[in-house]
Amino acid sequence: MTATKPAPVPSPKPTSTETETETVAPSRFSWRSLLASQAVGASLLAVVVVLAWQVMSGLTFVIPSPAQTIVVLFENLSDPTYLFDLRVTAQAVLMAFVIGTAVGGGLGLMLGLSSRLRMIFEPLIIMLNGIPKIVLYPVLLPIFSLSGSKIVMGVLFALFPVLINVSTGVQEIPKVYWKLARSVRANAWQMLTHIIFPAIRRPLLTGIRLAVSLAVVGVVLSEFFATRRGLGRVVLQAYSHGDYPSMVATIMLLITISFGISIALWQWEKRLH
Repeated sequence: MTATKPAPVPSPKPTSTETETETVAPSRFSWRSLLASQAVGASLLAVVVVLAWQVMSGLTFVIPSPAQTIVVLFENLSDPTYLFDLRVTAQAVLMAFVIGTAVGGGLGLMLGLSSRLRMIFEPLIIMLNGIPKIVLYPVLLPIFSLSGSKIVMGVLFALFPVLINVSTGVQEIPKVYWKLARSVRANAWQMLTHIIFPAIRRPLLTGIRLAVSLAVVGVVLSEFFATRRGLGRVVLQAYSHGDYPSMVATIMLLITISFGISIALWQWEKRLH
């Protein structure tokens, strides 16, 4: 009589909650690790920049020390006249960014959807994008007046990165998406909201991130040449009067605002899958 071997006991299958925990936990851990690494890298970069800034301030009188720049910046931000100039520049940048993003997104969408339009206008767009936009300012000034010309200049700076990124993103949409839309008989609005926008959201955000910084550049450069109010005028007047701490403080304010917005949009862009 042979002994019967006991049947192996099956291991318990993981429940859906356990499986979900196993798949979600590593992603959360990696995301937190990534944020921690980025925070450490940003802190090290800030330390290096401050040390280099401190060294440069000791070599030339044009560059004030970081501490002096911060003090002057807070003094300026308590001045109503300075705050008015800041508001004027911010309004011009916002208008230029909104108009440039809307126009660039619309043109990029049309070029991405139509191969015939791309064949006709793509060489022209590449040529216009390579032209230094600031050389057009003397032409824009008598047409759009002081306040309007700097907004138009900001639009020209912000328009092209959105246009190019949207056009490229639409062209790279997989063909199976278009077949799916035709199979379910989706109309133009449904295709735009359910297929095109979700597919191009990352290149669109990249173009928007570039457009923010370039709109600031276009508006402030225009204020250097001809304007009554704005931070560009503040920088130019501070340079003319030899007030280098105020000049550097205003420049650092513009850099900090643009950098902060770009970093926020970049983090949002990285979270999209």
